[in-house]
Amino acid sequence: MEPGKYGDSLEEEELRMRDSLLGDENKDTCQLESQQDEKPRITRSGHGLRNKWLDRLILGLLVFWVYMFLPYGEDASDEDTVLREDNWSWESIKPNSELVWHPCFDEFDCARLEVPLDWLEPTNSSKVVLAVLRKNATSKVDYNGPLFVNPGGPGGSGVGTVKELWKAVHITVGANHDIIGFDPRGIGATTPSAHCWNGPREERIWGIQKLGLVDSHPGMIYDLYAHQSVESRNCEANLGDLSRFLGTASVARDMLEILNKLGYEKLRYWGLSYGTVIGGTFAAMYPDKVERLVSDGNVNYSEWYNGTGIHYIEDTDKVMLAFFDLCHKAGPQKCALYASTPTAIQERLEGIYTKLQKYPLQVFPTTNNTMELQSLGITRPKVLTYSDVKNAVIYSLYQPLALFHHLAKALAALEADDGIPFLKLAIAQGHIQPSFTCSCDSPDCEEESGWPLKAIGNGDAATFVKCGEGDADADKDSLEVMIRYEEELRRKSPLSASVMFNIRLSCAGWKSRTKWNFVGPFEQNTSHPILFIGNSADNITPLGSAIYNSHFFPGSSVLVQNSYGHTSASCPSKCTAKHRLAYFQTGILPSNGTLCEPDFIPFGIETEGMDSQSDGDEELEWALRELMKLL
Repeated sequence: MEPGKYGDSLEEEELRMRDSLLGDENKDTCQLESQQDEKPRITRSGHGLRNKWLDRLILGLLVFWVYMFLPYGEDASDEDTVLREDNWSWESIKPNSELVWHPCFDEFDCARLEVPLDWLEPTNSSKVVLAVLRKNATSKVDYNGPLFVNPGGPGGSGVGTVKELWKAVHITVGANHDIIGFDPRGIGATTPSAHCWNGPREERIWGIQKLGLVDSHPGMIYDLYAHQSVESRNCEANLGDLSRFLGTASVARDMLEILNKLGYEKLRYWGLSYGTVIGGTFAAMYPDKVERLVSDGNVNYSEWYNGTGIHYIEDTDKVMLAFFDLCHKAGPQKCALYASTPTAIQERLEGIYTKLQKYPLQVFPTTNNTMELQSLGITRPKVLTYSDVKNAVIYSLYQPLALFHHLAKALAALEADDGIPFLKLAIAQGHIQPSFTCSCDSPDCEEESGWPLKAIGNGDAATFVKCGEGDADADKDSLEVMIRYEEELRRKSPLSASVMFNIRLSCAGWKSRTKWNFVGPFEQNTSHPILFIGNSADNITPLGSAIYNSHFFPGSSVLVQNSYGHTSASCPSKCTAKHRLAYFQTGILPSNGTLCEPDFIPFGIETEGMDSQSDGDEELEWALRELMKLL
């Protein structure tokens, strides 16, 4: 299959697969939930405001368990002591061309692996130092070696993900794996660090100048394009030549190097979202080195590398429409935005948009709300715009199970001119920041030479990784092309396009191109077939992308989770989890097109067959809830 060809044949095959999923032969559990007789209409909304695609990796509290060693890689000397998190830092580890493990964070191994900056000229003296973290297997029975986890992004920290979620990962892939997380180039604790700004103060000050969504006012696209072009120029100037060496092919080669230094030749890997691009690129470059590969929440390979994607939005409005359907089905006791029909609920939302476009909501601290606002970090008045609200609505589509209930409450409160529930939601999402302070002792204003070594994500990576991939084309992201693209996006996804447009807009003005520019071929026979997983309606990595990607790899299989949201992690499904576990443990793939039902439906709606799905596996249920933090 030629990269870039997303033809009618595949679209027809996706439709056939969707139809076949209704057949009994592919069902693992209960029947698909019946749809409402009346569907909400899709109408264009004439409003908008915002210009930055947010980093969505939210890392929660760290979990700590007993540290144990396994004899893989080179261990640090006996004089090394287990350093606790509050007095340990990555700088304490000397970079090495071998994996030299040091005890870290009470129960993990950490290493800093030195690799060439330029894999095409590896003898060059310039290096990247990869931060690598290992949680050893807690079961020695049928030990399976290392399994790499990447949470996506670009910008997600593999180190942070494994450090927080290792126990849940062990439960769902098997505790007889060592779990490996590494921070890709430019991210987290890997050095050199890549950021578009010289410190948090610069970044926050620039963020204060954010503009609205493209449909907020006539002519807004011109302001947005200029604003993003300035940000791109600043980012490229800050990164310098480093921007040419942050691409996916280099990350895939780094992963191979870590694997080899661990003493293994074949990869076990679980990638989500952009992590599917890393996994697919690895499989295409090194097909004989794939032992197990799960690709969950798939990015269309061709659209990623040609940088002109449009199909990523094909399911976004489906998830938005599900909000109206499910709210109506849940009823007024469970959904605060309930109305007599799904269409009436949609009209309530559009009424909120219209009102806010003309009359943004002013939130003032008063004697009645000051304490509540201060608990959110809000110490000054806020103005809530249409764009603030629409961003929060569309971002909620990533996690319907976790957020739809709160979204409905926030929207109902906005109707009554109460902005505090919305602020709680938007601040939790990271869409609205607490009040900015800049006192001499404020961490907001720390003067730093570069950024500290921490295992955190990097929102800038969505720009410097994505925009640098693909062939150099001076006109690909020109203003004229962007205008036509935005119009096409609106036709394809009228409910969501003005927010989703920011993904492509983030490349406006970007000139630098990755030196190692892998664009295929992707058609490869891997040494073990790949398991692709896709939700029936994913707001940014649609099922069609999983089907499309699977055609490059003969013998691969697509498992469909019948749920809404981004990746299977957005909604627990023991059915999906058990197929994934069986694949990692035995290599057995589910039949292509296997359908797994979710364990829960948003708004607390009861699912048919739920009792039959429950098998009392409380540990697995806990793990699947924990994995929702991956988003």
